[in-house]
Amino acid sequence: MDWLAARHPLAYKPSLQYDRAALLRELGEVRALVLPPQVQVNAELLDAAPHLRVVARLEEGDANTDLEGCQRRRVRVVQAASGVARAQAEYVLGALLLLMRRGMGVRPLSASAAEVPVVPVGREVHGSTVGLLGLTATAHAVAPLFSAMGAKLIGYDPAVHRSSELWGRLGVTPLGLADLLGRADAVVCLMGYASRYRGLFNDRTLADCRQGQYWVSVSRHELFDPSALADALRARTMAACIIDSADASLTEPGAELAGLPNFVRTPGLADNTIETKVRESWFILDRIHEMLDLPDADFDGQMSTPMPLTL
Repeated sequence: MDWLAARHPLAYKPSLQYDRAALLRELGEVRALVLPPQVQVNAELLDAAPHLRVVARLEEGDANTDLEGCQRRRVRVVQAASGVARAQAEYVLGALLLLMRRGMGVRPLSASAAEVPVVPVGREVHGSTVGLLGLTATAHAVAPLFSAMGAKLIGYDPAVHRSSELWGRLGVTPLGLADLLGRADAVVCLMGYASRYRGLFNDRTLADCRQGQYWVSVSRHELFDPSALADALRARTMAACIIDSADASLTEPGAELAGLPNFVRTPGLADNTIETKVRESWFILDRIHEMLDLPDADFDGQMSTPMPLTL
């Protein structure tokens, strides 16, 4: 913020995220906004900000951003999409190691406390087949880690054709979703979220899982049908699962996944590192500075004095 303030007028007003009316009143001369994910960028906000050039978010996703509306008004949307890749790669590797060494990260599977404790037999990543769902930036970071440990990598991404050279560059064999689920000892879900993928992992798709499969997901939890996921975990089709999600409703009392001994929700830990925040912040600030430094002729309308506003 100090770096940006030395180059452009800057206002830091975090309280505005809780007062929509006050926020809209502040936007008349604003040309750049850095917003938290819960603040909606819609027609109402765009109407209130006639000089807006840039909307920036540290978090990836378009749930609260009208991308088409921004495009029509020539407002650039900036997201630090790849800044989380290294942190998520380390999280995924660590979480999977915890699951495969059974008894770490999940509660013991003993039927009663009276039973003699038995040390469960774990699995090694070396020699295992790991399925990567989604060739995101995180997949690019984590694939070499798994390969270095001796894992065989298979992958699925509906947006990447099987003939793409990207698969070979990452050392990943492309498969269909059903084939991947049927062959993998462990599955790492890295897919980006779109509404058409809501509930993708349901009774039908999870029926293809290899028995005793381990899952780690850093994707949006809406990809999963909670009921189907709970059934797979109870039946031990899925040996154990960790989902990184800040949404506490997944495990609140009465929820489908609540109380399952082989399910763990971590509260958004995957990308919550100091290094990630630094990378994301500098990426966002560099892009804002670059765009605000462009001549006004490169944009529609007359622009007033640059005034970024960060919440």
